[in-house]
Amino acid sequence: MVNPKILINNLDVLVTKGKDAETFLQGQITNDIKIIKDEEGAIYAGYCSPKGRLIAFFLIIKAQDCYFLICPSSIGEEISKKLSMYIMRSDVTLHKAEEISFFSFYGNVKEEKAFKGLLDEVPIKVMQTVKCISESGEVNYFTITKLPGEENRYFVLGEGDLINSIYNELDQPSGVADYHRWNASDIEAKIPSIFKETQDQFIPQSLNLDLIGAVNFKKGCYTGQEIVARTHYLGQTKRRMYLGSSNLNKAPQQGDSIMLDQQKVGQLVNSYKLMNNSYRLLFELKIKNIDSELKLSGNIIEVTKKEKSLFKDN
Repeated sequence: MVNPKILINNLDVLVTKGKDAETFLQGQITNDIKIIKDEEGAIYAGYCSPKGRLIAFFLIIKAQDCYFLICPSSIGEEISKKLSMYIMRSDVTLHKAEEISFFSFYGNVKEEKAFKGLLDEVPIKVMQTVKCISESGEVNYFTITKLPGEENRYFVLGEGDLINSIYNELDQPSGVADYHRWNASDIEAKIPSIFKETQDQFIPQSLNLDLIGAVNFKKGCYTGQEIVARTHYLGQTKRRMYLGSSNLNKAPQQGDSIMLDQQKVGQLVNSYKLMNNSYRLLFELKIKNIDSELKLSGNIIEVTKKEKSLFKDN
């Protein structure tokens, strides 16, 4: 039997539960965890160092009174240990979820026979989550969340046996995303990721977290909150994240320098290969330099006029 987990094999799921789980996460992440209290939606959220710099970025889904935090595998183990340090005497457990499987599906959920009879409704709005519990109740469940992007893209997560069953009945295996397609979809939707190479490099606003609803400025305190709030209320964001393309001789690495003449003015956040030597780039940059001739590994970065016009009023 196929384990769908391998279809996005560079992602980890951390699961948090317990009567104090909501309070615990509220004190750690940039977004308001109470938004998904009723298990009908998902959120993006950052996790910052005390200096207000991102050390993780999560997609968070709630089901069966558990919070599932999805992040790149390169930081999953480390972040799990770091978060666990703050549990102390709270009624909270946190661990990497080995019993959970997941896959990303592209297409028409209503027409896909594998989902028929399981869902009372289909998520229509971006970040809407629909939960299904099997007729036997209790344990067998899965959630399906509509994610941002030009295509109909869904994230399906749940108990391994049930997810395996759904996957094996899919009519459209081509509609299931591997990590490359998942990564490409996130980049085109300008959803950032934090990897080992880029931890502690960016404040949330420089990766546009405030623009995708991943930062809540009205919630209570969380790690790094003072610096994030100060940037929002007292200053102007001088750095932002942009989308571009470049022809490169070799695959770029997260954290590679964006150069203007001989000066570093930004960093590569994420990338994926289009064809031949062409790569799509998500990069962070000083806003004032967006109209300049930017280079990555000595190669010019092509930025559209639409991208260049962003944030000019900052």
